[in-house]
Amino acid sequence: MKNTKKLVLQIICPDKSGLIAAFTQGIAQSGANILDLTQHTARDVNMFFMRAFVECESDAVALIETHFSNMEKEFSLQWKLYDAKHKTKLALFVSTTSHCLYELLLSHKDGALPCEFTCVISNHTVLEPVARAFDLPFFLVPSDIPKPEQNKKFNEILRASQTEGIVLARYMQVLSEDFTNEWKYRIVNIHHGFLPAFKGAKPYHQAWAKGVKIIGATAHFATADLDQGPIIWQSVQQVSDTGSIKNFIQIGKAVEKRTLLHALKLYLEHRVFLHDDRTFIL
Repeated sequence: MKNTKKLVLQIICPDKSGLIAAFTQGIAQSGANILDLTQHTARDVNMFFMRAFVECESDAVALIETHFSNMEKEFSLQWKLYDAKHKTKLALFVSTTSHCLYELLLSHKDGALPCEFTCVISNHTVLEPVARAFDLPFFLVPSDIPKPEQNKKFNEILRASQTEGIVLARYMQVLSEDFTNEWKYRIVNIHHGFLPAFKGAKPYHQAWAKGVKIIGATAHFATADLDQGPIIWQSVQQVSDTGSIKNFIQIGKAVEKRTLLHALKLYLEHRVFLHDDRTFIL
């Protein structure tokens, strides 16, 4: 095809007979070719989810949009169409811990993340050299200033860099309700455990003291309710009772890195579907 576009189509609607036929026919009638298709029916909530990866000529994009707009009322349809080649612009929020930041920056440098990092924002200057080493602008927004002022500074930076989403790569501050609502479902966070276990300071010390047998990490969307947002991905690692707190911390960092990286890939590939604050991964 000349002037081809590759697109990701996300569909959510109440389940009923004939949906796959109707939607795939709509794609075909628009002149697009389906390269990959995944669908799921959540019977407990009677909802249908579909992700289609399609290829078409540039002129067909408008036809797809028109076709699915016309189906909205009949199917109570929610749908989104994404340009698969678009690199989402993401800002990285960090504090003083570097392992997640390095993981994302190195993976991006290796071409493993289809995004563009716009800047690094922190409440400390500790990781400024890391940002500079990867040619990223670094911005200090102190945590001891009032939340409204923080939010204003955040948004000024994010707007200026045309940022579309945020990754909290171990940013150890609570974001305000106003800010999380403004960036709803566009802030990916990593939490050191299976939510809501081991909240607060020194989570690995807490885990070691209770004799846990696995260490886990949870990547989720950040919301006003601390560490309670919709879950994107979780990972675990078996640990030995003979391990020290230092061992737990080292293992925990490795789990956090791989969990955040995988969750971010799912987010960037538009594989995360949301219904009533519950995630479905396709």
